Amino acid sequence: MLRTGSHQRSTLLVFLFTVWVLSPFIALAVANLIAASWTDARRAALYGAMIGVSFISLSIYALDALRGPHPQAAFVYVVVPPGCWLLIAMAFATAAVLAPKKTRESPR
Repeated sequence: MLRTGSHQRSTLLVFLFTVWVLSPFIALAVANLIAASWTDARRAALYGAMIGVSFISLSIYALDALRGPHPQAAFVYVVVPPGCWLLIAMAFATAAVLAPKKTRESPR
């Protein structure tokens, strides 16, 4: 991303792109810090999302880097973070649907 944006004169724009690209990773890191009290299903979803986001985004960014300079180089860096957020949301939604439901015990 820094190589692609090296011709950009706006430091603010490069900073905003950096925050945008790192946002899914930062969110997963923060979630990992507070995950100790979560259910097993939610933690499993978090760990699956961590692996999926890491693998997919690094693969896409590596392919973009190997492709070399090209028009609309920022496209990948604009599209991948929302895709990662979607993957995270799908992982947690799946965990919510598939997790065992807590049953209420009737008072005696």
